[in-house]
Amino acid sequence: MKRENNLLLAALVLAGLNMRPLMTSVSPLLGELRQSIGLSPLAASLLPAVPMMMMGAIALVSARLMQRFAIRKLLPGGLLLLLLALVSRWFVTDGRGLVLTAVPGGAGIGIVQMAMPGLIRQRFGSRSAGVTGLWAAALMGGGGIGAAVSPWLSAHAGWQGALSSWALPVVLAILLWLLITTTPPAARMEAAALPSLWRKTRAWTLALSFGLVNGGYAICVAWLPDFYHQLGWRAQAGGSLLGMMIGCQVTGALLLPLLARGRDRRPLLLLALAMQFCGMLGFLFAPQLAPWFWAGMAGFGLGGAFPLALVLALDHLQQPQAGARLVAFMQGVGFIIAGSMPFIAGQLHALTGNFASVWILQATVTLLLIVLNLRFHPHSYQRAFPERNR
Repeated sequence: MKRENNLLLAALVLAGLNMRPLMTSVSPLLGELRQSIGLSPLAASLLPAVPMMMMGAIALVSARLMQRFAIRKLLPGGLLLLLLALVSRWFVTDGRGLVLTAVPGGAGIGIVQMAMPGLIRQRFGSRSAGVTGLWAAALMGGGGIGAAVSPWLSAHAGWQGALSSWALPVVLAILLWLLITTTPPAARMEAAALPSLWRKTRAWTLALSFGLVNGGYAICVAWLPDFYHQLGWRAQAGGSLLGMMIGCQVTGALLLPLLARGRDRRPLLLLALAMQFCGMLGFLFAPQLAPWFWAGMAGFGLGGAFPLALVLALDHLQQPQAGARLVAFMQGVGFIIAGSMPFIAGQLHALTGNFASVWILQATVTLLLIVLNLRFHPHSYQRAFPERNR
C-alpha cells in the first residue's frame, strides 16, 4: 500500500506540473505574438480566460462525469485533451486559432482538477491537507516553469515550438497514469446524499471566494510580464519575474497548509490575502522599486490561499464524496469567475491605457475577500450544511 501511495503521489505531482503551462507559456511571449500574428488585445485577454472558463464548465458537470466514468479513464482522458491542445499550437497561424486551442486544453485541465481533490481525500485521509498542498504546489510550479522557460524556448524554436513543446511532459504524465490506474483506488465516485448546491448560500460564497482568489492569479499570469515589458523590461526578464512569483506560490502552497493544524482556516487565509494585498499595492505605487519583492509577496499569498480554499470546502462536509461535490461546485463557479478577471483587466487596460487600473481592481477585490473570509468560522459549517453529519 505504501508503494502504491508513493507511486500515486508521483503521478499526482507530474499531472499537477502539466496543469498551467498552457496558460503561463503565452504571457511572456505576447510581444512576439503581436508582431508575428497580429495578436489583438481581445485575443490576448481571452487566452487565459477561456481555459479557466472551460475548467469551470467541466467542474459544474463533474458529478455526472464521476458517476459515469471510472477515474482510470477520467485522468488520462483529461490529459489527452490537454495533449491535443498543446500539439495543435504547432500548426497555429493566427490569434483566433491560438484561442481555439485553449478550449480542449481548458477542458482537459478541468477534468483532471475535477477528479483530484476527491481522490486525495479518499486515498490520503488525515494527510489530505498536506497532499492537497503538494498538488497545488506542483500545479503552480508547472506554471512557473512554463513562464520562465518559454522565452528561452521561443528564442531557439520559435513561438510555435515554444508553446507546443509543453506537450512532451504531458505524454509522460499519461504513461504514468495508465500504469497506476490499472488498479484504481475507486472505480467511480458514488453520488453523495446532499441537496442541490445551487440553493446553498455557503456554496456560492465559497465559490465566489475561490473564484476571486484565482482571478488574482489569472490577472498576474496574463498581464504581469506585459506590464513590466511596457516599463522597459525584456521578455525573458518579464517571464522570469512571473516564474519567480509562481515559485513563491509553490512555497506558499506547501507551507501554509502544513501550518493548518486547527479547524479554523481563517487566520492563515487572512495572512495569505494580506500578502496578496501588499503585492498589488507594490505593483501600483512602486513597481520599479522592488519588483521581485512585490511579486514574491503576491505569489506567496496567492499560493497559500489556493489549497486552503480547497481544504476549507472539504472541511464543511464529513463524507468524502459530499466534500468532492462541494469542491467541484466551488471550482466550477469559481473558475468561471476567475476566467472573467483577466478579460476585465484587459478591457480596463485598453480603456485607460495603463495598468494602474488593473492593480487597483485587484487590490479592491482582495479587501473584499478579507471581509468575505471572516464569515467562514468552523461553527458555521453545521448551519450551512445541516445534513453534514448524516
